[in-house]
Amino acid sequence: MGSLFKPLLLVGAAWIGTNLLHLLWVGLRRRAWENRTRREPNGLLPDAAAYRIGNGPVALLFIHGFADSPCIWRRMTRRLAEGERFTCRAMRLPGSAEPAAHARCQSLALWRTQVADELVRLRETHESVWIVGHSLGGALALDAALRLPDLVDGAAVFAPLIDVARARCPLLPPRVWFALARVALCLSPTFESPFAVQGVAEDDPSFAFARDRFIPFCVYRSLFRLIREIRPRAARLACPLFALTASHDAVVDTAAAQRWLAACPGPKAVRDLPEASHVIPLCAEWEALTDEMAAFILAHPRGAFQRR
Repeated sequence: MGSLFKPLLLVGAAWIGTNLLHLLWVGLRRRAWENRTRREPNGLLPDAAAYRIGNGPVALLFIHGFADSPCIWRRMTRRLAEGERFTCRAMRLPGSAEPAAHARCQSLALWRTQVADELVRLRETHESVWIVGHSLGGALALDAALRLPDLVDGAAVFAPLIDVARARCPLLPPRVWFALARVALCLSPTFESPFAVQGVAEDDPSFAFARDRFIPFCVYRSLFRLIREIRPRAARLACPLFALTASHDAVVDTAAAQRWLAACPGPKAVRDLPEASHVIPLCAEWEALTDEMAAFILAHPRGAFQRR
């Protein structure tokens, strides 16, 4: 018994020490980043607030992805609002673009509640309501269409997060690395994002916005729970579906997303972009893709299909 005690004590000390070192390192880097980062008076990153544009009869609820903000949709929503056919509402997921104390309050339940509240308000004043999402926002859009069919007339998704790509996760699947991290770093509440500090349009470097740099562990936990819950439910999505995937996606498992989308039984247009990377709303073809999505939505008015 005594021969086991010392190795266990050393392992425990190493585990606690690693947690504390990671906590200190991330905390120092987060403070340095905050000191360099400009925030609005409300505490949000610049131009990260939810917004509404357009006054058309068809409402579109836009949901941004992991570490992003509603700003990612600015170009697309402006274009959609020009023809007076669409009302565009770009929501901000609770906790996104906020300081650490508020960011750590994020959860899948909170995201779902906010999405539902947004849909209810749009349904009260519009004859048709669609939900649009990118990456994590795409997964939340599909989740809402599945859970709230009476509020969602159709869904449009860009690189939906049906599963995480293995490009940044050698040897083991991402969900396994996540499970290991939950144990190994359970005392550390925040991780530094592996993605770029700014979102920048491929065709216009002047279109750029700040992204969250330090992501609470609760975001990853909620993300993987969402993936786990929607993965077996594709056959239940009967509403019209417009979807774009990216061949060079290092974040989303494109093959998994395509299989999921193929299993959806409702009217759909699913297309892979052979030259695109993950952030499809910022790609050079954004205008043509926006028009393609708009045409699909207008071609599938409310009530023109049979819900299952």
